[in-house]
Amino acid sequence: MTNYGFLILSLTAAACSASRGPDVIYLPSAADVVTRMLALVRVDSTDVVYDLGCGDGRIVIAAAKQHGARGVCVDINPSLISASRRNADTAGVRGRIEFRQADLFETDLSTATVVALYLSPALNERLRPKLFREIRPGSRIVSHNFGMGEWRPDTTMRVAWPAGTTSTVHGWVMPADVAGNWELTVGSPAGGHRYHVRFAQHYQELSGTASSQGRQVTMTAAQLFGDSVEFQLAERRNDRPTIFRFAGRVSAAAMAGTMRATDSSEPWKAIRR
Repeated sequence: MTNYGFLILSLTAAACSASRGPDVIYLPSAADVVTRMLALVRVDSTDVVYDLGCGDGRIVIAAAKQHGARGVCVDINPSLISASRRNADTAGVRGRIEFRQADLFETDLSTATVVALYLSPALNERLRPKLFREIRPGSRIVSHNFGMGEWRPDTTMRVAWPAGTTSTVHGWVMPADVAGNWELTVGSPAGGHRYHVRFAQHYQELSGTASSQGRQVTMTAAQLFGDSVEFQLAERRNDRPTIFRFAGRVSAAAMAGTMRATDSSEPWKAIRR
């Protein structure tokens, strides 16, 4: 997996307005599940881990102590925020963690790079639009047991227990927004080969069509992973079929990367229209 920044959102206690109190009970994740959650999303020292509904703070504390990450503990319950502070002091990582008594739906997530959820199916779906609005492409999300509705996870891991039960950990990478029309140029802007490309997107699932000089071009193998995009265009060049393999990065209304064919390699750029 590419090393993307990752937002861990552990929604165990707080889910609504501070004036209404929590929407779910506090149910802590077992230490082994916490370890698997952090491993699934590959938390490292570059990450800012948001634990929303942090309970006793165990996810952010583990991220800071075991991986060197920084983090933010958010909970609507003041007694749980106090417990998080005490536990961070005991673990020796309080200086790497910010503590907020707040409603997770009113918390700005724009600086987060990893999110962990232990909430409910309905609340995960309610949270999903906020995640897409506020966190950057390539950020990661991890959820204990519950999915995100129609947004399928990129990775799922099961943790077996001696009693015969299992916990499930789901992971997602926030996809860039590439849906729509793009003008793509291979080689120099002045003399390069041009394509008109249209992408259709359903979360991280990508498909598309392309044309060049009024001719349809076949697109296959379109993939989107965070801000990384790949696809293939097939057309006839010099009276023989040729497959052009594109790989690049998305940055807002632009993408750029390298196109490779059988015996050539050239840079490409695309602008959203």
